[in-house]
Amino acid sequence: MIGKKVAYVKSQGQSRKHHCHWPGCEVQCPPAMWGCKSHWYRLPRDIRANIWAAYRPGQEINGTPNRSYVEAARAAQDWIKSQPKDLLGEIL
Repeated sequence: MIGKKVAYVKSQGQSRKHHCHWPGCEVQCPPAMWGCKSHWYRLPRDIRANIWAAYRPGQEINGTPNRSYVEAARAAQDWIKSQPKDLLGEIL
C-alpha cells in the first residue's frame, strides 16, 4: 500500500501555492507532500511512518484529511517544537 501512496505523491505537481509544514520554511512543495525533502527527513522515522499510514491520496485536493492524519501532522509539529533549536540548526 505504501508503494502506491509514494507513487501517487511523486506524480503530483505544484497545483497551487503550498509550503512546507516545518515552522518558518517557505519552500513550495506539491500539496500532496507534508513538506520539503530536507525537513521531511529531519522528522523521526516513526512520525513519518504515522503520516504515511494516515495519508489518503487525494485528501489534499478536497481538503478533508482524516482525523488520523491531522493527529500525525500535529505530532510532527509537537516534536519539532520540543527540539533544542541548536539541534535543528535553525530558529523555529
